[in-house]
Amino acid sequence: MNFSSKFIPVSRNIMMAAVLGVVMTASPAFAAQEKTGVVDFGKIMQKLPETKQAESTLQTTYASLQKESAAKNVELQKAVADYKKQGASLKPAAKAQKERELNSKVQAFQKFQQEQGGIFEKKQQEISAPIRQKVIAAIESIAQKEGFTVVLEKNAAHYVAPENDLTFKVLDKLNIK
Repeated sequence: MNFSSKFIPVSRNIMMAAVLGVVMTASPAFAAQEKTGVVDFGKIMQKLPETKQAESTLQTTYASLQKESAAKNVELQKAVADYKKQGASLKPAAKAQKERELNSKVQAFQKFQQEQGGIFEKKQQEISAPIRQKVIAAIESIAQKEGFTVVLEKNAAHYVAPENDLTFKVLDKLNIK
């Protein structure tokens, strides 16, 4: 018993050392086969004319939704103010009824705001998806042409050799100056 309790941890350590040795010696072979590039996706998206058009459309949509929300909020605030004025003079049953109505209006307003958020998010996805696909297609095209097996977001890297930065090549492919 005593022997096996000492043997198992030692054998685990030996196995871990062997596995790490294999991984460490194999890693350079795998790394040599992989060519990694980076792109500044945000910079590319910012320079696209389609992005500016999309932002304008989204701002219009947002303004419309905000206007509608503000109007409903005014209605709700008026209902609250009316309740406060009448609250003291109402009988308990009427007061309870008004409170239920007011709570119902508050819940309806909150539901309305959530629905608006969903509408805006859906519109944002609808508008940005084709733009993102266009950029991704350009990245894939350049990566395949130049033999890159992995392309990462530039902001996620600590260091990138300038020759592995594909941002300007993607901008050129998309005819963006």
